[in-house]
Amino acid sequence: MNPSPVPSHVPPALVRDFDFADMRGETDVYAHFARLHREPDIFWTPHHGGHWVATRFEDMTAILGDPARFSSRHQTVPPMPITLTLIEWDGDLHADAREVLAPFFSPKSVRNLEDVARRLTHELMDAFQSKGECEFVRDFGLRMPIIIVMSLMGLPSEDTPYLMGISEDIVRSVDPAVQADAFQRVNDYIANRVMPDRRANPGSDIFSAILNARIEGGRPFSDPEIVSFGSVLIAAGLDTVASTLGFITRFLAENPGHRQQLLDDPSLINDALEEMMRRFHIANIARVVAHDLEYKGVAMKAGDCILIPTSAAGIDPRRFPDPFTVDFRRGDKKTLVFGRGAHQCVGAFLARTELRVFLHEWLKRIPHFRVKEG
Repeated sequence: MNPSPVPSHVPPALVRDFDFADMRGETDVYAHFARLHREPDIFWTPHHGGHWVATRFEDMTAILGDPARFSSRHQTVPPMPITLTLIEWDGDLHADAREVLAPFFSPKSVRNLEDVARRLTHELMDAFQSKGECEFVRDFGLRMPIIIVMSLMGLPSEDTPYLMGISEDIVRSVDPAVQADAFQRVNDYIANRVMPDRRANPGSDIFSAILNARIEGGRPFSDPEIVSFGSVLIAAGLDTVASTLGFITRFLAENPGHRQQLLDDPSLINDALEEMMRRFHIANIARVVAHDLEYKGVAMKAGDCILIPTSAAGIDPRRFPDPFTVDFRRGDKKTLVFGRGAHQCVGAFLARTELRVFLHEWLKRIPHFRVKEG
């Protein structure tokens, strides 16, 4: 993708050649994003259509928590080809859509899923523990959270591999054509399979709730909004916890001293989980400048996009002393893993529960593990 011309309101001194999708030969994503801390707190890059980049925890927190000035109308850079129901809505419309999901992710509902997560964790381990090895992401990391989300949405388990492939293209590709094709495939799946079935056979699942919901004072979701809503849930539900599980498990495999702390004192697991999520943020999200404004002396124009690379937030040395060191007893472990403000992830409690159950149950049965040579 060719760089875009720099707009006239952007000072040349704030322009940097940064492409979040190109690690320029780096093999450690966090070493790559740590380089942002050598740059201005806010700078402009001409890549992906041109956009601002926030580099510090403080500014990411402020921008995410100020929807009046920084809209969620586009949550990706470059913008997705369609408006994403819920996450790219602001104000009362966003609140109405969020309310539809709230009962499924309340502490009471999640407590009912905790036993499901525990049973599923053991079933998945049963399939490979006797072999002495597994390909963690494929055999566990992707499957545990996906099966739970598929159940919440009332989708048949046999469709999981198909939807996993779509999720990969939506979440990981930076090619707009690949993303557009993936959205079309999931849109067709929802419109042609899920919606007709759920209208004929409503249940207690999320899709049934969406079909029966009323927003904006009484109107139902339109069919395109339902399709978009489903696409968002599938893409988010099939990726976020799986990615976090991968980073956490790799860290524990490569750091037996930290693993031994949890074996010696399982009561540390909750703090350990928060600290590892602090260290391994995974999201790049975006906001849109709602109207002409000035932020920290930087003039921004309505419609400018701002990248919020939270992978740099958790390792910001201004916020976290010695940020690359994982310290389960660290005092300040505040995280932006699940966002901040009105758009904070509605499934955060479920995600934390899945991760906590995983750590408890995995360490009981597989206390010692490492990355296979090669």
